[in-house]
Amino acid sequence: MKNEMKPELNNYTDQNTAMKKHVLSITRMTSHNGPGFRTLVLFKGCPLRCVWCSTPESQELGFETAVFPKKCTNCGYCVPICPQRAITLTENGVSINREVCNNCGECAKVCYPEAIKNISQWMSVEEILEEVEKDRIIYKHSGGGVNFSGGEPLLLQPDFNRELFSACKNGGINVAVTTSGHVPWTNIEQVLPYVDFFLWDIKHMDPQKHQEYTGVSNKLILSNLRLVSMKGIPLYIRIPVIPGYNDSIANISATCKFVQSLRSVVTVDLLPVHHLGRARYESIDRPYLIDKVDLISDEVMLDLKRLVESFGLECRIGG
Repeated sequence: MKNEMKPELNNYTDQNTAMKKHVLSITRMTSHNGPGFRTLVLFKGCPLRCVWCSTPESQELGFETAVFPKKCTNCGYCVPICPQRAITLTENGVSINREVCNNCGECAKVCYPEAIKNISQWMSVEEILEEVEKDRIIYKHSGGGVNFSGGEPLLLQPDFNRELFSACKNGGINVAVTTSGHVPWTNIEQVLPYVDFFLWDIKHMDPQKHQEYTGVSNKLILSNLRLVSMKGIPLYIRIPVIPGYNDSIANISATCKFVQSLRSVVTVDLLPVHHLGRARYESIDRPYLIDKVDLISDEVMLDLKRLVESFGLECRIGG
């Protein structure tokens, strides 16, 4: 299966003058995004289009409208308020004509059962900091902090990122970044003084397969990863394990050999495929490309864990 969407970095425009950023969500008390309990801030906009992406609503930059027909009560308030006349009610609930909809979000404002929802908020540094600060006592007692993720948190607005990350770091909040690494090096370099560690995805070691499955080459990703490691910043390497795509012994071994060359790796985390994102695709009317991919048994995951450990690397399943 090929990924037909192949975005490039230059398709995205910088918006530093606004000093606001599209935030997909802010989730508190997460325990799988680094040590301790962490507040997870997801930004919208990603240069990759991974076939197995579990958060497709994070890919596009800007506002989007999601639909959950099962929540619809057929009240009809959304129909007349839509300036594009894109909404209809059916016996199965509300439906949006995506060819007409411009994601203005007016319909979501009157949808009380939240069958229609606006995806993302346009937030300033101060507004994000206010939310992050609410969990300071939790960070203190759990050894946690904040994790900036996405999408790709480092893709756009490096000045915004520097201000946000430095405010957290200088305020005594541990800062983690989850990244694909497919961003200009200057975007990473500006925030390095304020990042305590990275959670860094390696999708595939074969350049052609990486291009096919994610829409971009892995050259920039691996180059940036080497540079960050040379700085001595702790790295948690994350490998999504997708049967039929990147789960071969050859690919996992090649990944481990590369990771061995890095100087600041803490662990290699194997992330088994899941289908929790299926409903997200349905909500934005996009096809779910790995619907027929089977889940991985615990036994197979343990075998892969042993393989990683055979390279002298610490390994965890799930991160």
